[in-house]
Amino acid sequence: MKNYLIRHKESLLVALLGLVIVVALNIMMLHYHYQPWTNPKVGFWSAFWNRWEVSGFDPYTYIVVSKWRPLYVLSRHPLLAGMMWPLSELNGWLMEKTGVNCAIFIVGVLLVLLSLSAWMLMYRIQRRLLEMSAWMSLLLTLFFYSFSHVMLTIFVEDHMAMTLPLLLLSVYLAGKAIKRGKTMPLWQSLPLLFVSTGVTTTNCVKIGLSDIFTQWGRKSFGRIVVHFLVYLIPMSVIAGFYFYQEHTTQIEEKHNIERTVNKRMQRDSVFAVKWKKELADNERRKHEQLVQLSFVTNTDYKIDRLPSLVENVFGEGFILHNRYPLRDSNKNHRPVLVKYKYWWNYLLEGMIVVLFITGVFCGRKERLMWMVMSMFLFDMFLHVGLNFASADVYIMTAHWAFVIPVAVAYLIKKTMVSPKLNIAVVAAVIFLTIYMWVHNLQIIIPHIIR
Repeated sequence: MKNYLIRHKESLLVALLGLVIVVALNIMMLHYHYQPWTNPKVGFWSAFWNRWEVSGFDPYTYIVVSKWRPLYVLSRHPLLAGMMWPLSELNGWLMEKTGVNCAIFIVGVLLVLLSLSAWMLMYRIQRRLLEMSAWMSLLLTLFFYSFSHVMLTIFVEDHMAMTLPLLLLSVYLAGKAIKRGKTMPLWQSLPLLFVSTGVTTTNCVKIGLSDIFTQWGRKSFGRIVVHFLVYLIPMSVIAGFYFYQEHTTQIEEKHNIERTVNKRMQRDSVFAVKWKKELADNERRKHEQLVQLSFVTNTDYKIDRLPSLVENVFGEGFILHNRYPLRDSNKNHRPVLVKYKYWWNYLLEGMIVVLFITGVFCGRKERLMWMVMSMFLFDMFLHVGLNFASADVYIMTAHWAFVIPVAVAYLIKKTMVSPKLNIAVVAAVIFLTIYMWVHNLQIIIPHIIR
């Protein structure tokens, strides 16, 4: 045991620091509407939905764990409702024993495990793949988690918290294969593909990209094609689950919603008018979509790409705006585009972008750099090219922002030949990390604890 602790002292200390941060933030989250959520006086949907507002995230997981319902959009999260079923059963048993809805505690434990896993994976990517020093690996991990909408994944129960460790695991496994000059074995890529696609459909593209970067140039084109044909096995299983749910639980949920809505419309004329207007608006928006696919919705927002990049993608995603803090534009509590109150936030945002672009240039000959860049470019195609989820695009930050600490690591390594320049880069990262942790938390904490 003593030898094990000595051998893994570094990892244990990093994990301990991560655990303290993750647990502290999740304990904070327990204060958010604690009483009405643990002892709701109304239905679970009303208890959570009517009080929940954290950026554009939704409270579906709290509702599903409280009482199981297939609420997630099936085309975008085909297996997620099924993954939550055991937790819902556990909560039902605990409610019988305690008389308290324990959903927020169960989800909190899940988030601690997921976030700690992602924390350690980012550290190991820096330490083992990029061969950064221990303290520099820790700095870049803290830098990554200082991004506002990466920080929020630690304690906000949306599917991003599950996607992040899965994507980082794919980067880590593929990166190890690249470093060894080998390919990613199917026994790793297939389970990863199945689980990550089950959580979020578009993850299959990123798992495929991470796999292909280990295959390209090391196998013949024919063998690569055969390799990826094997992907049809897990994808077919997911498709089977999709169609099964589409004709069973989804129909049942649809009928349940119709019954509930019809009963309320009969006794509430104001709600009836509001509901009919909402249905008409949804139908109008459906026909205005740039892409007529159910898993790529909200592509109809007529906003310019450049302001969206400045204020939302590289703005709110990293540094929270002081105006409309953590408000939801989908509920019309926040404009789609919000400008920073202070000019220096644009300067700091520019520093992050410059570090990122310069780091990509420094790592331009590295296969790992282009692997994570391909994931980033895929998300930019969705969110900037197609304007997918442009109303709250910042909540997707955790899906792609891991490319930035990877790029910055290459920049730091490259500047080691010039000590003064290297010190300047490291100092900039330290300053940005401290500023974003302090700035974002001083906005987040009052919003959650009130």
